[in-house]
Amino acid sequence: MTVRHSLEQYALRPLALIGMIFIGALAFFCRLMSVIRYETVIHEFDPYFQYKSTLYLNEKGNTAFQGWLDTDTWYPLSRSMPISLYPGLMYTAEAFLRLCKSIVYTPISVLQASVYMGPVMSVVGSIFSFDIGYIVDESSSTQVMTGLLTALFFSIIPGFIQRSVAGSYDNESSSITAMMIIFDIWLRACTAKQGNIILPFLAALAYFYMAVSWGGYVFLTVLIPLHVFLGILSGIATYQTLLAFKIWQTVGLLSIGLIWREYSGAFSSPIYLPGIGVFFLVILTEYRQILKSKLSPDKYNLLKRQVLICLCVLSALITPVFIKMGLIGKLSGRLLSFINPTYAKRFNPIVASVAEHQPTVWSSFYFNTGFLIVTVPVALYFCILVNRTVPTLFLAAYIATTIWFSAVMARMILISSPAISVCAAYTISKSFETIVNITDKQNKRQSTIQDKSKPKVKEPERKQDPGAKTVKKFISVIVAILITLAFIVAFIKHSLFCAKEVYSSPSIVLISSQRRENGKAAYIDDFREAYAWLEYNTHPTAKVASWWDYGYQINQIGNKTTLADGLTRSTYWIGLIGAALASDEATAWRICRELNIDYMLILYGGMSGYSGDDLNKFIWPIRISGNRHFEKTYPWIAPIDEHNYYANGEYRTDHAASSTMLQSLLLKLSYHNAHQLGMPIDRARNAQFTPSTLQHFEEVFSSQHFIVRIYKVKDSLNF
Repeated sequence: MTVRHSLEQYALRPLALIGMIFIGALAFFCRLMSVIRYETVIHEFDPYFQYKSTLYLNEKGNTAFQGWLDTDTWYPLSRSMPISLYPGLMYTAEAFLRLCKSIVYTPISVLQASVYMGPVMSVVGSIFSFDIGYIVDESSSTQVMTGLLTALFFSIIPGFIQRSVAGSYDNESSSITAMMIIFDIWLRACTAKQGNIILPFLAALAYFYMAVSWGGYVFLTVLIPLHVFLGILSGIATYQTLLAFKIWQTVGLLSIGLIWREYSGAFSSPIYLPGIGVFFLVILTEYRQILKSKLSPDKYNLLKRQVLICLCVLSALITPVFIKMGLIGKLSGRLLSFINPTYAKRFNPIVASVAEHQPTVWSSFYFNTGFLIVTVPVALYFCILVNRTVPTLFLAAYIATTIWFSAVMARMILISSPAISVCAAYTISKSFETIVNITDKQNKRQSTIQDKSKPKVKEPERKQDPGAKTVKKFISVIVAILITLAFIVAFIKHSLFCAKEVYSSPSIVLISSQRRENGKAAYIDDFREAYAWLEYNTHPTAKVASWWDYGYQINQIGNKTTLADGLTRSTYWIGLIGAALASDEATAWRICRELNIDYMLILYGGMSGYSGDDLNKFIWPIRISGNRHFEKTYPWIAPIDEHNYYANGEYRTDHAASSTMLQSLLLKLSYHNAHQLGMPIDRARNAQFTPSTLQHFEEVFSSQHFIVRIYKVKDSLNF
């Protein structure tokens, strides 16, 4: 046993294990800030739908869950759950519940399992991120360092924390961990011994789990074929890599057909075509190697040119025919937004109306990744020019694609965070290795020069300090370590600040800027107050309309039937609600009666200064309803033109607003009786408004801070 092997076995491995324990604890506990500051509560809007679905699965069982038709949402259309959700998160939570009850003997509720899903999955993801960093860095002297730094950065990077804090019970909270598992097994499969088929099969199973859990699996559908394609072009794709891809592509694509939401497009959606194309390219590559060994160079080159020409001609002829026949579908509006960032704003305003679908600014990159983003160019240099291998080529393809996607859509910072974590860890490790190598080379060069310049006549030699070179090398490494530690400590502080102050505040409970008399924070609980009023003071079958953001919470907490929710299902239906808010009161009342709406719920922040109210996002209901999808069915609705809601090119809600804006239902509902508690001042927009009167709507509830306001549609039956 060598000294190096003994050091690794008895020192490095135990230290790495201890380090991973601390990193896992950090990943878990830093995500519990919301529970400590508030309570065990679900965050945001979409997680309430996931929680409702998990409750149904837990109470009714899998058979009922697979045939669930929810008639309490999207009234009167209803919602078929199996074809409109990704059930992987619900099954994961159910498995977590049973694990705690039967093995750990810690019975927990569905709410607790949902709230703590993010922190638990982040620990699992940190473990696999260590192995990814370990595989990417093939240098035995820095592998462990790269793995530990990758796990540390991944566990606390704000871009990942934002979707994995306690209470953030959404698809991403488990799917990012699933993505890390796929990447780890895929890299292991590519670097395994020749002929290994178990690891590619496991990678395909992990891919299936992610496809069941989140629509973001389409990124992997493109990334892994891209990795293999680049490997073939650069000539570094090994036989094992090609074998792994053939197994992964076949099993993975067939498994997509088992998912209710995705099975219809498994072989027709354009998103799967790159994988299918690379699959055939892999087969051609293997045949090319056989033909190259049997044909002369001239015949081989002639055959290669003929095959390439035939493939190009066939692709050009067949693709339009397949599209015309419907064998190849169209890309979704969300995917087209990645190719053309202006597409959503012009043609799909529903997608563009979501804040996380907006383009990302540089400050957001730095805020969600810290100094790690700066290391990306250096990591690409090492991956492509210095040490180009199958794992480093994968990292280069991963980071290059996600940086583009993140620039187009703010939400994609979540997907790029793991890649940035690996890049930062790899850059630091390779930089240290380079510093040590440079110091060693300088010492050797100086020794060579001294040997050549020695005089032939013997003179009394000065005794050189044998430790001088070692001291110089030691000082260089120590300086580099101190500088790196300063950046890492600053990054940890920034990440913990984000975990505590930025991403641990649920949207359903707000913190007031004003303090209590004892100096403690004052909480604003208007949302749950309003939903409780809806549940206990309205008819059980009452229909509540609101802008689509709040549909999940109204349905789950308020236990009321809604017309639309966060599912981007129907521009037609969401546009009708937008038309009701944007039209004059009489037209809006008629729309409500046509749709059997009993109550209208709006958010108003003018009293409290809450900036996330409906008036501040009013431009999106106007744009979506302005598409006139419902014109044939409801010709009596006047055309809605965005320009009519501006006053001299400005969006205003005060006395200088346009007449169309002043007559809109949303403005009237917002400012109705809003002056009774003080001056008619809108604090959210710093504007003085004119109090409005209503004829067809009646105020029935306003929360303590006037944030949530509920109006009854006159002559409605259920109240």
